[in-house]
Amino acid sequence: MNIKTLTFTSYFYLMSYAFAVTIIGPCNAGIDADFHAGERAMGALVSVHFIGFIVTTLYAGYLIDRIGLKPVMVAGVSLLGAMLVAFGLSRSLTALFVVMFIMGVGGGAVESSVNALVSAIHKDTRVYSLNLLHVFFGVGAFTWPMIAGYLLETGMSWRPLYHMIGAFSFAMALIVAAQKYPEAEAGQAVKLGDVFGMIKKPTVLLVGGVVAFYVGGEMGINTWVVRYFEQELQFKSAAAPVIGILVTPSFVLSFFWFTMTVGRLVATFAGKVVPDYILLRVVTALSAASAVTAFLVRSPLAAGLFIGLTGLFFSGIFATSVAIGGNRFPERLGMISGIVIGFSGLGNVLFNYGVGEVAQRTGSIRIGLLFASAMLVCMAACAFSIKKPGEAYNGDR
Repeated sequence: MNIKTLTFTSYFYLMSYAFAVTIIGPCNAGIDADFHAGERAMGALVSVHFIGFIVTTLYAGYLIDRIGLKPVMVAGVSLLGAMLVAFGLSRSLTALFVVMFIMGVGGGAVESSVNALVSAIHKDTRVYSLNLLHVFFGVGAFTWPMIAGYLLETGMSWRPLYHMIGAFSFAMALIVAAQKYPEAEAGQAVKLGDVFGMIKKPTVLLVGGVVAFYVGGEMGINTWVVRYFEQELQFKSAAAPVIGILVTPSFVLSFFWFTMTVGRLVATFAGKVVPDYILLRVVTALSAASAVTAFLVRSPLAAGLFIGLTGLFFSGIFATSVAIGGNRFPERLGMISGIVIGFSGLGNVLFNYGVGEVAQRTGSIRIGLLFASAMLVCMAACAFSIKKPGEAYNGDR
């Protein structure tokens, strides 16, 4: 087993899922127009993806502990690639929903397995290593919307964009299949009943709440911010002051993910010196405040800047939450990674549908995004309720 090679492979492996998650933002309007879906259906489409995501993440941790990382990693990214290609070929709204569900199944396996892998091979630097892993999710998340936005502006259909990232996932399947992975430690095999026992622990519920509310807000912004700038702020494009870069709605989405990636570099090193629960409290409070402000202001420039700040402070939330779970329950790395990531799917299911429903009922994407921002206040409340390791709840034992 070559730890350095596995680590670099994990970066690009997770990047494949970043492409799959963020492509919906630039393609939102095109898909809606082709299928006459409406805001409610577009929100539900993302939610269906994460229903599949939840199903897999809850079971993926169990599979990882039972049969090892490699089979789960290869199968997950292969299924993801197949469904990305199938999504681009779909000719009915019903087919989109079916494919999106199965795509979520593959994505859940990708997320669970790669976080468990990095937790297993970097036990002594878990917060640092997981934050660094998610820097590469951010790299994929800010580059692909910008590329996709440019290609869409040249007249390309949204369909080939899905085929391109599907091909990338297939390439990653071949790469991960060629490597050796750490064996499951003796005694790690668990029963499914143990998974539900772990979910009941107070610290797991609080960490899960942080992740659920966080990803609901994150994906709400990812899915709707391009249409928000186009339809509600009536923003098409403009040259950025001083630097002169042409800013488009898709660029704003890329900027959101870019600042998140930059922030993850900072969080990566902060995780080495700042206690995990303190780091989580700081980033959740600041990101909630930034997101609420972003959708209250009326200026496209101000909104874009606060969206960037939201991404910056979002940066350390996910990886630090997974690390807290691993640090509190190190004997169940595969299980705890699957459970915490499963909560992220739950947040996406509930809140992405909620954003679309609120937007359609009120006729305002702004109000839908303010609904998503309000969930981030709940996220911060959960983060501030997580105790120090020495002050764990009795129910954690």
